Amino acid sequence: MKCPETVRLLNAYVDEELEAAGVLAVEAHLRECARCRAREESLRALRSAVQRHTEFRVAPAALRNALQAEFGARKAAPVLPARRQFAWGAAALATLVLAAWGLQVVFERPGAAPARGAGKVVYHISSSQNAGAALRTLRNHLEAAPHTKVVVVAHNEGVDFLLRGARDESGELFATAVRQFKARGVDFRVCNNTLVRRRIDGGGILPEATLVPSGIAEIGRLQDSEGYAYMRM
Repeated sequence: MKCPETVRLLNAYVDEELEAAGVLAVEAHLRECARCRAREESLRALRSAVQRHTEFRVAPAALRNALQAEFGARKAAPVLPARRQFAWGAAALATLVLAAWGLQVVFERPGAAPARGAGKVVYHISSSQNAGAALRTLRNHLEAAPHTKVVVVAHNEGVDFLLRGARDESGELFATAVRQFKARGVDFRVCNNTLVRRRIDGGGILPEATLVPSGIAEIGRLQDSEGYAYMRM
């Protein structure tokens, strides 16, 4: 199995939806390919973050009974395990009940306070070798949850992808992707302590990025004071 086919199957592999033959083929490729392993790790990190910061609730028995009476009383299917649950809108839930004939409805309670950190994530990048995979994960993240507030904090060797002229593994300028993310509301913050220690001129940082005194202190502040979830890339 080559990289394009493995990438195509990675989401199903991470979600444990592949047949045994597919699992074996993907795992054989991952043992040999560091780039695809990085993609898999990024997907698992995103999946874990979404699960940690999404609240799921089972619909009250009265609502389930009313829906079953409306569409035909049948034995409700078991609630899906956490790894299979997704947040559905009200219309999608009704469709699900129609299609599954009595499948228990899973939804977030109206008016419930969001879980701490839900909707706000800080991406911590400490190595520019992971920057390309991190930005791909970020793109997938925003496609799935476009209203998420994201701050990318770079320190140590992670600042390199935010330098003017830096390119990814395919030769594309990181500046292009950074500008696109900035237009979508993503903030990029660079550790000034790293610049001083590595004797990097601050003028060499992309204009879309902001300097902060300490990358680690900024991550701590975002988590403790502003309720951001943490993702290490």
